[in-house]
Formats: sequence, C-alpha cells, structure tokens
Amino acid sequence: MREDLLNELENEYAQLRADNERTEEMRKEKIRMEQPHIYELTKERENIVFGTLRNIVNGTATKANDLPERMEKLNEQIRVLLTKNGYPADYLAPVFRCPICKDTGKIGDTIKENCECLKKAYQRKIREKIGLSGAHIETFETFDSSVFPNTIIPGQKFTQRKLMNHYKDICEKWANEYPEVEFRDLLLTGSTGLGKTFLLRAMADRLIERDINVLIISAYKMLEILRKSYFENDNSSSELLDAQVLMIDDLGSEPLMQNVTVEQVFNLLNERQNRDLSTVISTNLEIPKFRERYTERIASRLGDSRNCKVIRLLGEDIRMPEET
Repeated sequence: MREDLLNELENEYAQLRADNERTEEMRKEKIRMEQPHIYELTKERENIVFGTLRNIVNGTATKANDLPERMEKLNEQIRVLLTKNGYPADYLAPVFRCPICKDTGKIGDTIKENCECLKKAYQRKIREKIGLSGAHIETFETFDSSVFPNTIIPGQKFTQRKLMNHYKDICEKWANEYPEVEFRDLLLTGSTGLGKTFLLRAMADRLIERDINVLIISAYKMLEILRKSYFENDNSSSELLDAQVLMIDDLGSEPLMQNVTVEQVFNLLNERQNRDLSTVISTNLEIPKFRERYTERIASRLGDSRNCKVIRLLGEDIRMPEET
C-alpha cells in the first residue's frame, strides 16, 4: 500500500506541475494580448537570462556587474505595471503550491529528501485509506477524559476516568517512542464502549505523523483477507504481514471457521513476531474467553509479558444513553 500511495502521489505532483505550466502560459498569453507593453518587458527579461546562459555554455560570458540591478529593475517595472493595470503583482511569477519544493515533492541538491508537503499529502492519503479521516477524528489531541465517569469502579480503588487517563498516557507514550518501546505488542481488552477503538485510532494517527508504516483493520476485514489468501492462494495477506505496525480492531467479533480462522490468526501473529513487527489488538473478550476462543497457542503469544502489554479497560459503556 505504501508504495502504491507514493506512486499515486508522484503522478499527482507531475499533473500539478503540468497544470502550473499551463496556468503560466495562459497568463503570459493574456498579457501578450491585453498588455503588449508589459509583454515586451517580459521578453526583454527572458532575452537577458537566456543570453547569459548561452554565453556561459559557449564560454564567452563576461562579468556583468550590473546584471542583478538590471534584472531587479525590470522585475519592479513589470510588477508596477501589472498592479497599475489591475493584475496581481506576482501574476507572471512561477506558479506552484509549495514554495519550498516548487511542487516537485523533493528538497535537497545532492541527496533528495521528501518535502514536508509530500509527507503531509502522504499522511492524508494513508489516513483516508485506513479510515482515519472524517468529521470525528480520534486523536490524542481530541481525547476528552470528562466523558468517562469520575466514580470508583466497583471492586477497584480508582475511577474509570483515572484509569482511562492512565491508559491514554501509556498508549500515547508507546506511539511517540515506537520502535524504541518496552513492549513490542499491545492487547487492549474490555467490554464495548470503553474507548479501545479510540485509543487504537489515536495511536495509528500519531504513528502516521511519525512516518511509521501502520495498517489498522477490523477483525472481520482481516479474516476476509486471510481466508482469501488461504483458499485462493494469492498474496492479498502480504499487507498484513508487512506493515510495521498492524492494528486489529475488535478481534473476537469475526465468525470462526473450523480449523481455518484460529490457524490463520496464529500464522499471522507468529510470522509478524518472527519478523519483530508490532501488532496491536483490541478485543471485547476477557483473557479467559480469549484463550478459550483462540486456544492457548495464540493467548500465550499475546499474553507473554516480555513482549506484550495487556491493557484491561474497565467501567461503564460511555456510549449508552443516560436514562431519563
């Protein structure tokens, strides 16, 4: 997906540069037709530039101390006349959206690096691709602990709000410091409406900001891909295997297929752990039910305290409407 999106962006930037050139030509033609005296000044400016370049190539260039002064004088004349005749002062300036890379997407002379505009465009596309865009964006910046009850959780010594703030800090720290983290994997457990999906999506958003290759997918969609890969012997599961961080939302809600689902989930987790890639999972199942559904092999893979941090959310469903 990453390479596909970068290729898509490269094509978009090429199209943008072509559009810019057409805009520049249209403006020049408009000036030629409507303001010939300004147009002549632009031709004089071009002749000076191209004449100097030809002389350099031919080895006949001579030092012209007044060249910068002549160019600035012409530029100022053109700007004044454009403004006087109702055009923006920069009407004939080169057209580009990004003043840093001039819509090439790259910066640097010898070593080319991606411009900040390209990075942001890629982040926007990846968010759209994995469903992180929309009116209600779930990020650590939009996290609001006040939606969680500030009352003691039955059987505990702390409130649901305090617990959620604690886990929010853990998840944000993990996303900020990845891959230099204490735990490679995370398992978020708890019943519905406690904020598991919010934390998953907030982590994904922060990782994207940091240019980490992340894929967030529902357990149901993941199972579709795994089944297709299993029965049709295609490479559709390569994305799941290759993502630097794979986030599986709502594991345990997908239908089980005898001798297929559990085996495919195990193979996926095993392969990712062998590659030292991170997997973050949310599930409504408590650990005993999780172990019962996915067998000890998978539960032990995710319950290994050396490599996986279990985050157990508790409390009331904050999505439930209040009784009247």
